Amino acid sequence: MSSTVKGVYRNGQVQLLQKPEGVEDGDVMVTLTNLRSDGVEGASLADRRQRALRWLREGGWNLGGAPYPTRDTLHDGTR
Repeated sequence: MSSTVKGVYRNGQVQLLQKPEGVEDGDVMVTLTNLRSDGVEGASLADRRQRALRWLREGGWNLGGAPYPTRDTLHDGTR
């Protein structure tokens, strides 16, 4: 069984903000969220959002894509 509770990480320590119900002791796995990995210390959420949108507009991820074959090209091999 697992339980999820909120907490904060400060100065090398994790502090739970809630007590897990029905759990006296147990092992934990910690996943940190809202990390600032953009390299700009103190950047606001709006600034980070604008940088992310600009990055997406300038190319973002290359997921393949065009040029796509035409319908006739796809069906030529089946005739």
